[in-house]
This record gives sequence, C-alpha cells and structure tokens, in this order.
Amino acid sequence: MKIKLPLIFIISVIHPISVHAAGAWIEGREAYNTASEQHEFVLRGGYSFNQGAGIMLTNAYNTGKLDQFKHSYNELEGWYPLFKPTTEFTILPALILTDSTDGSTVSPYVDFNYKFTPDFNVTFRYRYNNKNYDSVDLDSNENKDSTHQFVMYWNLKLNEKWAYTFEPDYFIHINDFHSKNGKDHNWELNNKLTYTLTPQWKPYVEFSWLDRWNQYEREQYRFRTGIRYYF
Repeated sequence: MKIKLPLIFIISVIHPISVHAAGAWIEGREAYNTASEQHEFVLRGGYSFNQGAGIMLTNAYNTGKLDQFKHSYNELEGWYPLFKPTTEFTILPALILTDSTDGSTVSPYVDFNYKFTPDFNVTFRYRYNNKNYDSVDLDSNENKDSTHQFVMYWNLKLNEKWAYTFEPDYFIHINDFHSKNGKDHNWELNNKLTYTLTPQWKPYVEFSWLDRWNQYEREQYRFRTGIRYYF
C-alpha cells in the first residue's frame, strides 16, 4: 500500500502539551454533527503527573437529536514521556483502550514533540487503531477495519487568556474498507479555541470538518463545546 501524504503534513506537526501542574481534572463536552444531525455527550476525567505522564478515562453517549441517551463507548488512555533527547524534544509513547457498542479497539501511538518557544510547540503522532472485531468489507468478507492514523497538533498560546489548536488527522484503512467518503482514506480538520476563565476553569469551542459523508451526500461538520475543571 502506498501512503500518500502532503509534505507539509509530514514536516509541520504540533501537539498541545499541557502546562498545568500535576493533579486531577474533569471535563464535560457536547458535540453536534451537521450532516447526520446527531449529538454526542462526553464525560471525561484524568490525572497529570509531574514528569509529564498522564491517564484519562472517557465515557461517551449518543444523544441522537437530543431525544435519547445511549452509551456509545468507554476509553482509557495513558501516556509517558519515555525519551527526552534534549530539553526541547520529547518522545512520548501511549496506549488507548476503547470499548464500544461494536467491540474493542487497542490503539498504541507515539508522539514526537518539539518545543520551539514556551508558547509554541510541535508534535507528530502516529497511531495504529487495531480493531479486535470483524466487519463486512467491500468484498462481503469478514475482516478487521483497522486504520493507520497520522495526526499533527498546532498549539499556540495567543495570550494569557486564549489558546488555539489546529489538529489535522489523516486515516488510512489497512484492509479492504472505505471511509464514509467512499475512499480508502479520509481527513479530519479540527480547530479548537480555549479560554482561561480562571486557573481552574477552562471552557472551549471546537469546529471540525469531517470530510464528505456519502450517506448524506453532504460534507460533515462538527461543533463541540465543553469545559474542563482542574482541581
């Protein structure tokens, strides 16, 4: 399989490394997808350690058109800054375990982060989404719809109150499957703006383009709003 990535995608990668001290936090988030007209509600909590390691638990619920409340998935994520060749460069492996209504997925990933300034840092992430359940592929065979995922995070602290993150994601299906756009690959482009209300309260909004969804014959856009509280 040939992996075709634009050069700018390979060389321009940024990750929002947290600048918060060690401690616990909780978060609530609401999302709306425009083409499918579906809502999702997420509850999330985590703990950050002094050396940069962390753990996070997510519970997601499909709320339809605000007329239901069905459990969608649970996710447990942990990460550790294993290698630090220089004070600016960090290599951080991690693992995500997802339990959804369809089955489970194990997703190891590794981040390569470089801090250019205290207000600007860059990360490239490679993530492998290994699904532990079968789906029907394009040839009507049972197979696992696992994917390669390439991510970059552009994280910029605008001032003492505002921070901006740009996050493109590129997915490639490993086996004979197509994305919702009818291709063996798809993009997601995410824009997130975070406001520091107080040192404890950080509300945010996010706007995303989720590529074209052929099922609805429309582009799928996603709007998220949420708030995180640091203890």
